[in-house]
Amino acid sequence: MKKHVGRLKVMFGASDVGTLALSDKGQLFFQYTPQWLAEGFDLAPRSLAFNALLQKAKDPLFDGLHGVFNDSLPDGWGLLLMDRAFNKRLGWSRHQITPLDRLAYMGSRAMGALRYEPEYEKEAVEDRVNLSSLAASVETVLSGSTEDVFNQLRIQGGSPGGARPKVTVALSEDASDCLSGFHDIPEGYHHWMVKFRSKEDPQDMGPAEKTYADMAKIAGLDMPQTALLQLKVDSTEEQHFAVRRFDRHANERRHVVTMAGLYYADFKTPCLDYKDILGATSILTKDARQVEQAFRRMAFNVLTHNQDDHAKNFAFVYGANGWALSPAYDLTFSQGMGGEHTTAIAGSGNPGRDKLMEIASAFRVEAGAKIIEEVRHAVSLWPTLAQGNDVSKKTRQAVGDALQKIDRRF
Repeated sequence: MKKHVGRLKVMFGASDVGTLALSDKGQLFFQYTPQWLAEGFDLAPRSLAFNALLQKAKDPLFDGLHGVFNDSLPDGWGLLLMDRAFNKRLGWSRHQITPLDRLAYMGSRAMGALRYEPEYEKEAVEDRVNLSSLAASVETVLSGSTEDVFNQLRIQGGSPGGARPKVTVALSEDASDCLSGFHDIPEGYHHWMVKFRSKEDPQDMGPAEKTYADMAKIAGLDMPQTALLQLKVDSTEEQHFAVRRFDRHANERRHVVTMAGLYYADFKTPCLDYKDILGATSILTKDARQVEQAFRRMAFNVLTHNQDDHAKNFAFVYGANGWALSPAYDLTFSQGMGGEHTTAIAGSGNPGRDKLMEIASAFRVEAGAKIIEEVRHAVSLWPTLAQGNDVSKKTRQAVGDALQKIDRRF
């Protein structure tokens, strides 16, 4: 039986960032390398100390793993595939798998820029990918099949977070050709994430999410490119939502840290307020325009009934100009716990205009009222945009009624 991982190098490109190690007492420690401290950057400001000392995680939430490294691990769908792989190959149950085992399993396939050595495996996968075959494999897994997870699906779908099945691939400009994306991609190809339906999702989940992305763009949110891909699975044609990845640019990997990783926030439970998100945006970016963008995203989530606005759905990207709020993602009609937003708005789970304006005042977003009206206009286009994306009449009506009900509070 393969031994559990006791030590890992954290890498950024060819640079050795530091070491993660498990002590004899079962505690996890991280230590930056002197070279990274001299030439690199702070991976997680105010969350991970940027010094040469050995350091434990600030909170035991992630099984003792530091928040920024926990962001490299999937949850939901990706975790399901990983657990099945460990059980199939090593006979380990879920509780036996350590955070370092999981990071070694991810190796160079994690979201963001960080990678981990030594890798648990360096298994060759086909560079050319058939999305329809992957979609069919998803159906097999969701049906509860006990068969081994199709290898290409396990590799392609094992890194993204979230409950819904999804895969990461590289697509040509016209989406006619699909590559794995784990090697350097040719010119004219871009990194994308393709989402499939879970068992609970309606048939038109893809078109509905595409409509939300279209509304968000009209509302002035910073959005990545999105598309609908038509795939044939078991003789049935279905449209799947696809979004271009913001943690990849050509063959460059970009470092990303979520609010969950920065704040050790449990994304499964309500634990943050939008004041935390705007505050973190102000501290990291030092840019009033990006604070305004965070406010706009809050207004959009409220006015579109996107109540699954948890701590992993807000992130920051590090680039040549320092930290920036990431583009918006995971925007869709969703029900929160108890019918309220997962992230509170000035303490409220179901706010009206007054709560949004309270946050605008607290963070000096002078255009707060104007932003709310711009978002309201974009949301009013739901019926037209949804019809154009082939959202079913039933869904158009149900979502439209809910959006109008919210709008009346504003």
